[in-house]
Amino acid sequence: MSLYERIDRDAEPRSRETFEYLLVYAACFTVLLVPVALRRLNRLTGGRRSDRTIFDETKAMAANCATSSFMGL
Repeated sequence: MSLYERIDRDAEPRSRETFEYLLVYAACFTVLLVPVALRRLNRLTGGRRSDRTIFDETKAMAANCATSSFMGL
């Protein structure tokens, strides 16, 4: 039996891991929302427009931040 086939009976449920990820994601989202909005306002005054919304940019950055925080980067 390899290590990959081993099943732990006392393993924590996945819901806790998901909850921790959502907490980190929410924290990253709220912190990154202000800089993204300020950068977008700066772009509007410069004349360049983006196809993505402020929330789309913030979601992508927050997902990257939350994922990398669990990877140890």
